[in-house]
Order: sequence, then C-alpha cells, then structure tokens
Amino acid sequence: MQIFRPFESHEQSALYLDNRRLSKQVLELYQIIRVCLAELGIIEGNTRYLSHPIVKHIYNDGHPYLADALHFLHACDIEHQRRGGNRNDAFRNDLVRLTDLIHNNYSKFNNNKIPPFYVYGDMKVYGEEVYALYRSLLYDKWLNDTIAPRCGVKLPAQ
Repeated sequence: MQIFRPFESHEQSALYLDNRRLSKQVLELYQIIRVCLAELGIIEGNTRYLSHPIVKHIYNDGHPYLADALHFLHACDIEHQRRGGNRNDAFRNDLVRLTDLIHNNYSKFNNNKIPPFYVYGDMKVYGEEVYALYRSLLYDKWLNDTIAPRCGVKLPAQ
C-alpha cells in the first residue's frame, strides 16, 4: 500500500501520476480511509492493514487525517476521469457514501493536511524532502516498468 505524493498539492500530485498508478491511488486511498473509519467504529470493516506504515500515518493515533485523505482521493479520481478512466456504478456510489461519512463525522478527524511522509521498504522520511523522494521513486518505477506508463489525456472530439 502506498500514497504517492510527489508534490504538496494533491491536484499537482494527481497530474504527475501515470494512468495505472493514478487509478490504483484512488483505490488505495479508498481502502486506507475505510480502515481508519472501521478502527474508529464508524463503519464495520477490516482493520488488519492498520499496522501498515502509511495507514498508521493517516490514522495518526486515532486522530486521522481523513478529510485531507478524501481530498487527495477526489483529486486523483477527478484526474482519472479527466483522462477517460471509468469506475463502475457501485464504486461511484461507494465514493458518495464515503464522502458523506467523512462530512457527517468531520469533527472526529484531524482537519490538518496529511504531513509529508515517505515510506519505501525500510526507509521512512518525514518533511519536505518527501516530495522529491516520491518523484525519484516514480521515475525509477517508470524506467523499470515493462508496460510503458501511459499519461495521455483523452480529449473530447471537436
């Protein structure tokens, strides 16, 4: 599980990601948010991923950054759709319910932005250098991908 944040801005981070990682980012943020909500007892769900470093970071010892995680999820989802990506109706409906849950329980969450955190293997880094580390990691992944990372934009016909 990973949150790729190559920039402080969620919108800029979404623009930077290739299509495959952008789509996965939406799903992983969705899963992270659900794990945190389940641990707080707001929904029923599996909390086994709570021990994962990025999930623990978002959960923040019971004061989760869920409003900002949702913001990042929406930024990635909007960019995914802009590029022509689709989600099935069931997932779309789940995102609406998830958004409502976050808004209805907003007072239970930390309303600050997610602090910059990089985790890869045994390496854990906090602070501004995180963004450059994620850009470097993504670049390395793109170089080693066996399938070319598509970043195209599907423009409407004119």
